[in-house]
Amino acid sequence: MNKSINLKNLHELLSQVLIWAICSLLFIPAHAGVIHVNEWESKPGAPWSYGGAKTDIDCEIPRSPSGGCSFKITYPAGTYQTSFSAGRVEYSLSGEPMDLYLGAWMRYSNPFTFHPNGHKANFFILAGPNPGCRNVSMGYGGLILGMTPQICWGIKTKAYDQRLFSWDPNAHLGEWHWYEGRVKVNTPGLADGVMQIWIDDKPYLNYTNIPFRDVGDNRGFGAIQHTGEWGGGGGTIPKTGYWWIDHTVISTTRIGMPGGASIPLPLPRPTPPKNLRPL
Repeated sequence: MNKSINLKNLHELLSQVLIWAICSLLFIPAHAGVIHVNEWESKPGAPWSYGGAKTDIDCEIPRSPSGGCSFKITYPAGTYQTSFSAGRVEYSLSGEPMDLYLGAWMRYSNPFTFHPNGHKANFFILAGPNPGCRNVSMGYGGLILGMTPQICWGIKTKAYDQRLFSWDPNAHLGEWHWYEGRVKVNTPGLADGVMQIWIDDKPYLNYTNIPFRDVGDNRGFGAIQHTGEWGGGGGTIPKTGYWWIDHTVISTTRIGMPGGASIPLPLPRPTPPKNLRPL
């Protein structure tokens, strides 16, 4: 009789532990396509690198929805004869992904002076020789957010900025917003590459007919950048401005605004079974 009871208790115990283990695996909060997340509590080393003017970590401004500190780029007041770099940060990718998403919280100071012709924010950089001529720039031109494949400034270099809704960055100075861009390389020689932008999870830009790579070019992406390029051409910044970045996410699948609907908030991890009867 006691042996029968012990076997029954053992069966119940093992069943409950197995159920708990399976549920734990199912409820792990993960996003399978994520390559890297940086919360910008510091300036990490490789595979991150830094260039252009001095950049900082700022823990004093109002925090982004993700909290903590932020990466800060400074645009000094002055008159400039040509474009200049206010600073940049680059992440070197491994494996050369062909389809890449870059998302981050971004905030421009109030006031802030956008360059009227070209104000860059992110670069998607193709691997291979001459990376300065093998990238897709995401940024503003005439206060219109768009993407420009910079393929050695040839026939493929063109600004794509047909907006799905109106977005005036000057109307949102001093505010945190979620910017997410996607670039998928084309089949070599065909015009089937993809460029997309979301602002606060709302589709803003969508192109599916972009030529990047010629026949024989099978390279994927080698790096991404947050870049404070002010230009093309010179101009005047009447008062020093700042650009803050937080919660940078690099992924091969859609990211979605943190806390938004694209990636559901993780469900609570189940707790271990309680009140198990001893054997």
